[in-house]
Order: sequence, then structure tokens, then C-alpha cells
Amino acid sequence: MPLGMLYTMSHLVSLAGVEPEVAVAMARGNNAKVYRLNSGIIAPGRDADVVLVDGCLGGSQDDALSALKNGDIMGVGAVITNGVPRFVGRSRNTPETIRKAKVSHSRVMQNFSNEAGH
Repeated sequence: MPLGMLYTMSHLVSLAGVEPEVAVAMARGNNAKVYRLNSGIIAPGRDADVVLVDGCLGGSQDDALSALKNGDIMGVGAVITNGVPRFVGRSRNTPETIRKAKVSHSRVMQNFSNEAGH
């Protein structure tokens, strides 16, 4: 569904003249409403997950909103849910981003082996 939503956003912006910021807001809020999530809008008491997007590497535009205007999908560079980085780097489902996301500091456990003390 996320990739389909990115394509729908690019179609709305490039073909129907919807402003990119409005398309992003529509995608967030409407999905949250349909699935009855406590997210999708920025407001006190709402859950806040973060998706870092950018223009795609090799594309003709150098940022995410310009890419949408051009009819391209955005590259996803990182996803953070419930305060935990779920992935940082290249998405398997979207083009690679122009700028690379990196974690400068994290308190999240990075060793997932069963070995104690490591």
C-alpha cells in the first residue's frame, strides 16, 4: 500500500494540479482515518511516526516535492515508528534517495543476537 500511495500522490500532483504539500497531507490524514489510527495529523496527543523522503537518485528533480510535481515518486530514506528507526538507508520498494539518511545517535539496541553482554 505505501508504494501505491506514493504513486497516487505523484499522479494527483503532476496530472490533477494538486499542490504537493496538500497531496502529502491528504495521504497521511485519509489513511489514518480509514484505519482508525491515532496518527496522520500533527496535533497534541497524536502518535508521530516519521518517514524521511527525498528526490530519487538519477531523477530530474533534486527534492521530494519537486519530484512529485514532475510525476516521479519520492525516494524513502528512513522510517521511524514509535521512536524506533525501522530502517535507515535504501528502501527496497522506492528509488534510492539523493541524500543519504544516517543515525547520528541512538539509544536503540543494535545487537539482536542472543549472546548476553554483547
